[in-house]
Amino acid sequence: MTSLSALFSLPQHRLERRHMALGLLLMFALVFGASLFGVMTRPEGFLATLWPANALLLGLMLRLPWLFSALGWVGALVAYLLPDLILGTAPERSAALVLANLAFVAVGAAIFRRFNPGEARLDTPAVVLYILLACVGGALAATLFGSLLVRAAAPEMFSAGMLHMAGFWFSSELVNGILFLPLMLVRFERRSGLTNARHLAPRSLPLVLLAASLLLAVQLDGPGRMGLPVPALLWCALSYSVTTTAILSSLTSLLMMSLISGTLTGETESHAYLDALFSTRLGIALIALGPLTVGCVNTARNDLLQRYQYLASHDHLTGVLDRGGFVGRAQPLLNLACERQNSVALMVLDIDHFKSVNDTHGHGAGDLVLQEFARVVEQSLRKQDIFGRSGGEEFSVMVEGVSLQVAQAMAERIRRSVLEYSVTLADSGTVQVTVSIGLVWYAAPVSNELDQLLRQADAALYAAKTEGRNRVVLAR
Repeated sequence: MTSLSALFSLPQHRLERRHMALGLLLMFALVFGASLFGVMTRPEGFLATLWPANALLLGLMLRLPWLFSALGWVGALVAYLLPDLILGTAPERSAALVLANLAFVAVGAAIFRRFNPGEARLDTPAVVLYILLACVGGALAATLFGSLLVRAAAPEMFSAGMLHMAGFWFSSELVNGILFLPLMLVRFERRSGLTNARHLAPRSLPLVLLAASLLLAVQLDGPGRMGLPVPALLWCALSYSVTTTAILSSLTSLLMMSLISGTLTGETESHAYLDALFSTRLGIALIALGPLTVGCVNTARNDLLQRYQYLASHDHLTGVLDRGGFVGRAQPLLNLACERQNSVALMVLDIDHFKSVNDTHGHGAGDLVLQEFARVVEQSLRKQDIFGRSGGEEFSVMVEGVSLQVAQAMAERIRRSVLEYSVTLADSGTVQVTVSIGLVWYAAPVSNELDQLLRQADAALYAAKTEGRNRVVLAR
């Protein structure tokens, strides 16, 4: 069965009916469940304080653009209407509220796609701004539709006055969008297990500080306490992934809103109550954007550093390690082999008569031969083996923990795979090359001098060339 993470990563042209059915079922379940929760917690004759359904639907339609279709809108309409019908809400009022909800989603999606036409994911700081713009536009659309349609269908909901009710409606839609939409746009990441015990305590410090700041906020009074968790959230944004930061920001904002809203006094329809609630909720929601932005900046920086590290250690043509990258990986492996007295094998590979390929077919064909050669060799190696391009048509391989017979068999497998492979050129011609391999093997290396092993393997490679090429020679 297709996992949810796989469903969000599938391109449009690979979608099948089962994928669409799963997406529609997910959309219906999210919207129906969130709407049912909102309707059940909604005060009589008033708007729901917490209404995540619109943001969830907007995020799902942004992540799965094919839901932005007639079938998707019909499914969303039914999911919105059912909770009201089940709980006996007046049909006119229910229909007006649903239209306002759909207006939020439609306008929010249009604005977000206008600024971010590609894949919708929370991975850059600009996306946080697009989320804010989409939520503001969607909230204005929902408020406009609600003011026109809901007032006609349920005038008792506007007993506090048109202006105050519109402000409350706008702030509610905006807050719910800011709190829940980022959760729908986070990247699905697979972690390689729990952090080891030595690093667990330092990584938990931001969470400890966040919990302490929330406890302190509970004890204090006044609007200033809404900013107490911000330093801890910023630390979390610098320490954890954007996904974790988005979850912590949303949970913290929800907790602070419920805490401060619970201290507000007055009739829920009074002007003073609505104004105070509008100001408080808006402030808390906007504060949540700060940690999200910092988290995205930090993630983008880390991704860029990883990209630079990759480019600095890999050959741009073949994609394997370059000479510096190979030495940087092979030397620690050799040091470990010396320390543990493990066997180690080093191979130096050279494509035979490579100059004639360039002279006969051109340098473009030579580049293609190098790329295909690297790919064929990689397929003959294990994941833990180190493979790099030393320069020109020469490559190196280091293998740890294998017997001499296995090392020779690996080298022979590489030689045979290259011999049996033909490279198809752009002009539909083909070229076939062979490889000479110099091999050095130690049962337990007594020296960690990588240059010494390379010189011995080079001598064996020279012998292979002298003896007629297309062969493996073991260094003596």
